[in-house]
Amino acid sequence: KISNETKKAFALDIKCSKPLIKDDSKFGKLLMQVDVSLKKEDETLDPDIFKIVLEGVFKASAELDDDKFMELLNINGGAALFSIARSKIEVLSSITYAEGKIVLPMINVIQYFAERNTPNE
Repeated sequence: KISNETKKAFALDIKCSKPLIKDDSKFGKLLMQVDVSLKKEDETLDPDIFKIVLEGVFKASAELDDDKFMELLNINGGAALFSIARSKIEVLSSITYAEGKIVLPMINVIQYFAERNTPNE
């Protein structure tokens, strides 16, 4: 059972490949891992953990600048894969638990990359 008192946490990691050019097109792979942890009301039990890993391949014109392609790959590809991860986790959790489901928040992918690329002080 998932209730309002259930403590939830999630982590996100995105990695992308360097662009590959083939047949006048540029391709890039994006790998996303989403981890979700639910701490039960009975804190003596181990938390429930969901982990989903998605890989997407994205294509653009070979004429597109590599820096612009990587920006589009990270932001647009990241948003696309995260929306898939959100729906998969919601469906899986709704059939796993008798009551409730996991609904991940929407994220700002631009802000995610800005924070990830900021060095810790």
